[in-house]
Amino acid sequence: MNYKAVFKMIARMLLVEAALMLLPMIVALIKREDSLPFLIPIGILGIVGGTGMLTLKTDDRIYSREGFVIVALSWILMSVMGALPFMISGCIPNFADAFFETVSGFTTTGSTILTDVEALPQGMLFWRSFTHWVGGMGVLVFVMAIMPLSDIRSVHIMRAEVPGPTKSKLVPRMRDTAAMLYKIYIALTVIEVIFLMAGGMNLHDALIHAFGTAGTGGFSNKALLGRRL
Repeated sequence: MNYKAVFKMIARMLLVEAALMLLPMIVALIKREDSLPFLIPIGILGIVGGTGMLTLKTDDRIYSREGFVIVALSWILMSVMGALPFMISGCIPNFADAFFETVSGFTTTGSTILTDVEALPQGMLFWRSFTHWVGGMGVLVFVMAIMPLSDIRSVHIMRAEVPGPTKSKLVPRMRDTAAMLYKIYIALTVIEVIFLMAGGMNLHDALIHAFGTAGTGGFSNKALLGRRL
């Protein structure tokens, strides 16, 4: 087991999550809400992930065994850190409930412990639905699309991340395949946002519902829509 390669990849994942949390923090700032629930996790993720990337000097050989460990640990750690904004803000003070809500988001399950979603701050609602969008294609697939991973490393991560018996490539390089899939995913999300806004939704609501439907989870910021999706 190449433990250093595993930990370095997880550190990379934590940095990606820190970058993803910037979007809901920006939403919170625009809506004049408290950004601290996002700023604290971003700081923790940045310090831990950055330290891991800078200190772990190793060859990056990854095989099937490492791929499965990376996927399992990444999802657990990302869900734990993704639950922190809910806890820090007081929206979901109990860790078990916050963790459940985050796991439900990242796995696009769509189950929720919330009885009144409209009571949550707008930034928190954005993060809640954004976890659907991130999890819809798989976070590790996203990392492969934006970061310079070798094809040998990528294929083992893809095999562990993507469900089903076979994982075929659209183009020869696995990274190019991941990038192509995300371009399609983003394009479909943008098209849905445009149609929702054309139907009368504001940009914020359109983004939240596009995240929920593109990721197939169904999170909404409206109580009635949340029960229907």
